[in-house]
Amino acid sequence: MLHRPNFSLLLVSFLMTLRAASAEPSLEKDLQPFLDAHCMRCHDANVQEGEFRLDVLSKEIGQQDTPFWAEVMERINSGEMPPEDEAIRPTAEESAKIVEWIAARLKEGEAARMARRDRVSYNRLTRDEYVNTVRDLIGVQYDATDPGGLLEDPEWNGFERLGSVLTLSASHIEKYMTAAEVVLSEAYPDQKVEYLEASHRAVELRPNQPHYDRLEKAGLLDKIRYPLTTSGAIFRASNPYRGPDRKFPGAGVYEITYTVCGIMPENGPPPRMQVYEHKLDRVLFEQDIIAPEDNPTTVTFRVHWPAVRNPEIHVINTAAGPRHPRTNAESRIPFITTAHPRAPWQMKITDEQGRPRYPILIIDAISMRGPIVTELEQRRRDEYMPNEAGNMAQVRTGLAAMARRAFRRPLYDGELDRYVQIVESEIEAGESFNDAVKSAMTAILCSKSFLFLAEGDENSDRATLNDWEIASRLSYLLWSTMPDDELFSLAEQGKLRDPMELDRQVERMLADPRGQKFSDSFSAQWLHLRKVGMFPPDKKLYPEYDLHLEKSMVGETQAFFKEVLDQGLTLREFLDSDWTMVNPRLARFYGIDNITKDAFQRVSLDRDTHRGGLLTQASILSLTSDGTRHRPVHRGAWLSEAILGKTPPPPPANIDPIEPNPVDSPKATLRMKLEAHKHDSRCAACHRKIDPLGFAFDHFNAIGKWRTHESVEGTGDDPVVDASGELPDGRKFENSDQFKQLLLDELDTFNETFVEKLATYGLRRTMTFDDHDELREIARAGKENDYRVREIVKAFVLSDLFQKR
Repeated sequence: MLHRPNFSLLLVSFLMTLRAASAEPSLEKDLQPFLDAHCMRCHDANVQEGEFRLDVLSKEIGQQDTPFWAEVMERINSGEMPPEDEAIRPTAEESAKIVEWIAARLKEGEAARMARRDRVSYNRLTRDEYVNTVRDLIGVQYDATDPGGLLEDPEWNGFERLGSVLTLSASHIEKYMTAAEVVLSEAYPDQKVEYLEASHRAVELRPNQPHYDRLEKAGLLDKIRYPLTTSGAIFRASNPYRGPDRKFPGAGVYEITYTVCGIMPENGPPPRMQVYEHKLDRVLFEQDIIAPEDNPTTVTFRVHWPAVRNPEIHVINTAAGPRHPRTNAESRIPFITTAHPRAPWQMKITDEQGRPRYPILIIDAISMRGPIVTELEQRRRDEYMPNEAGNMAQVRTGLAAMARRAFRRPLYDGELDRYVQIVESEIEAGESFNDAVKSAMTAILCSKSFLFLAEGDENSDRATLNDWEIASRLSYLLWSTMPDDELFSLAEQGKLRDPMELDRQVERMLADPRGQKFSDSFSAQWLHLRKVGMFPPDKKLYPEYDLHLEKSMVGETQAFFKEVLDQGLTLREFLDSDWTMVNPRLARFYGIDNITKDAFQRVSLDRDTHRGGLLTQASILSLTSDGTRHRPVHRGAWLSEAILGKTPPPPPANIDPIEPNPVDSPKATLRMKLEAHKHDSRCAACHRKIDPLGFAFDHFNAIGKWRTHESVEGTGDDPVVDASGELPDGRKFENSDQFKQLLLDELDTFNETFVEKLATYGLRRTMTFDDHDELREIARAGKENDYRVREIVKAFVLSDLFQKR
């Protein structure tokens, strides 16, 4: 990368401005002179306008008297204080600096309160972590997001893992009780579940049905297919377990295979196969299908069904295309191939040469097998449940094995007794032996030792983690689930403080398929990807936007993060790159050709695509929009928080929103309207810092589509996009490409921000001033390794900070 010292100086100056409020904060130096000059005359011991005194407020801003300091900040921010009739009033820049300073102290106070730890810290498992942990503990894939499942997790600044946020209520306890009962009912059903395999042709004619004799004579009965020729067309006969001789076995994991073809019009999209379970209202599988009629392909996937009676599976062609008045199903003429003489309905979907006019999905056959239980899962279940009714020694051994793994540590003296007593009391009450054991298992799954990650000792002030706690912290960091047998074994041997062993474990765990969880979960929380689609784009303004595109946007960012991590690439790639990860749907949106495989794949980018790095990915650009228009201020605020590590102060109250352009007025860009904020003294100072960060990406609309003109209401031509900007030190850029070069020339601040986000995610708490030295040490290690993301993750795991509570 060519070094540009002038750009470096620019960004250093800019970032120093952004971070000035948090550098060695001092009330006497930074705040008191302002208060003495503009506030104390009316709010001290002698005069208390509005019965408000400043001189008695705690100097520990953010720690004490927080509501009062927040009111002070808001009054200054709104311009209400000092009053307009004051002879000497601060400038807008002076007020903005004070507001930013107080906001930073309040933020630090909030972080300190959230990070406060007693002798034992309890961090509740997130919903995803609960699902993963139950699966690894007992081999049941619990459907936590279904109606009646677990509650959605709250978040703080995008992070969903913080112990201070993940509280526990009575409704949680009820949900966990129900979940445990569902899990154990599937693991230990009352009746033996038969493993079944079933398959059938998509269309099976019987004697006396129309066309049966004709097709039998032609030897085509086993060649009949079911075409889905319209957008939204549904194939409902998709359940192999049907009829009295094919009863659905019950809850569990099932493998489903479809034999299908997918043909598409020239320059058109392929058919998209969506498998949907009607009773559960759940999409089981989605994929673009490209396969010629004479060479069908198979798609296989696994799904989990709860305890429902016969599933009702639909296959839908969701590819864009018109709805036709007549289809194959309505005509009742069996379909073999488009090469056969064309039936009337077929005239509508192919041209004279038999070429498809629309995306056509053709289903040949379906098969299903299950429920599937792996050898390891069955061994776990057998280990926990006694095989001899009434044998209390086996009860104790089985419950001990389950509790030890569930609690992720050795059991305390006498801890097992309470669970054995549950079994005994249930048997005395008349319950069956197996149900009595399941009651004790339910208690284990509802125990705080299972639902919470506990760190520390009740009887001592222990600052560092023991090996069992390190094993859990590491596994939930990289896998979002409990430690496996190897980590448990290393913890038992006391080897997880050895840096070489930790390094080896990081490599092993990232190479494991479960390592995908880290890439997906951390990137989503760091970058706020959960907000993509929060404001669904207006269909009239953005007709090309659909759920497939939305999922593809998020998928690109998560796949991009994983590629950077797996390939040993650096933080520079996040800011700018000459490649990205796309699937066919996103490739069409970006204007990238020749992408047909329905999977994310790395592609090189030409400068004409105007992409590269995270900042110009559609997910980032759309999550900072409102569904109607792009929002430069929100884009700037997001970049300031996620990349530069600086949270802008809150906006003043009672600021009028930016109204849409009147239809009878000359067309004006959103940027032109934002200029008004520069003339409002309450807004100007902060907007000068935030707005340029967002203006750099004005060439991208609300869903991240590149444009040269901004489409707005009004009279005249659409105005040309202006993506230039000027930073606080006076240096300028013309577009996002130049702006990204400014960021590339100064990586240290981004490196520090990335480390802090990683630590927040991994330690499940906010960072405080007490952590700054250790965070800087991790950032230094990352810099020494050329900012390679994989090495930064390792440096974090090997740090003293990782091994502290």
